[in-house]
Amino acid sequence: VVAPPPPPVTFPVGVPAFGRNNYVEYIPGDLAVIISVPHGGALTPTEIPDRTVGTTATDLNTIDLGREIAAALMTRTGRTAYLIVSHLKRTKLDPNREVVEGAAGNAAAITAWGEFQAFVDTATRAAVARHGFAVYIDLHGHGHPVARLELGYLLSAATLNLGDAQLNAGYLAGSSLRTLPPLQRPFAEILRGETSLGGMLAARGFPAVPSPAMPSPGIDPYFDGGYNTSRHTLNQVVGLQIEGHYAGVRDSEANRRAFAAALAAALDEWVQLHVRRSW
Repeated sequence: VVAPPPPPVTFPVGVPAFGRNNYVEYIPGDLAVIISVPHGGALTPTEIPDRTVGTTATDLNTIDLGREIAAALMTRTGRTAYLIVSHLKRTKLDPNREVVEGAAGNAAAITAWGEFQAFVDTATRAAVARHGFAVYIDLHGHGHPVARLELGYLLSAATLNLGDAQLNAGYLAGSSLRTLPPLQRPFAEILRGETSLGGMLAARGFPAVPSPAMPSPGIDPYFDGGYNTSRHTLNQVVGLQIEGHYAGVRDSEANRRAFAAALAAALDEWVQLHVRRSW
């Protein structure tokens, strides 16, 4: 299946653009952060039949959370993050799978899938051209029993269960941090030490795995990152999949705002320390 060609690469900063059927929203920015929200949509158009293969659960309130994170980044940096949102319910489209599974062969869904991916591609190209780097966040919500953030760097739970020495010996290249500049700290420190994104979020009141307190998920369920994270963390783009638990992160406007502020602050600090860039 061939996805539609990318949309034009230039859009006014902060002005929403939409795909052909208004199923995919793109807000262009001028900050080196791209946020995509693939599983928070609610639209159920009759032109797209329900998918019969794969997961179909909705990540509740993740669209609102994505907008709060963008607002918090604006408050902190004075710049606008790129935001890409699928408004289709996951029963109709999963943009975090390859197109065969994600669109299930429906022409309208294939078009929406292609637009979602093209908007992310457009955003990452624009951010790298402007800043020389970009940070990509694929935003999700999980329903696992442990109420903690799951930060997915394309490393499995079994890999995170390894010791630091083993992680440092050869796992950077398979992670979504593989495009970091030459490391000035051990990889395990960047991944789950005090100066990791998980460590910085935990220090701000949001427990996370991996982090110093929870360096690995152990035998608990854990999402390590999916199609989007793998596809879009290339060249000068680093990133991760963030899975937020519901209570305390996604459940209310006040909690979404508090988490967004914590993430904006942690991300700002992490980028300056490990990407060694300023906004």
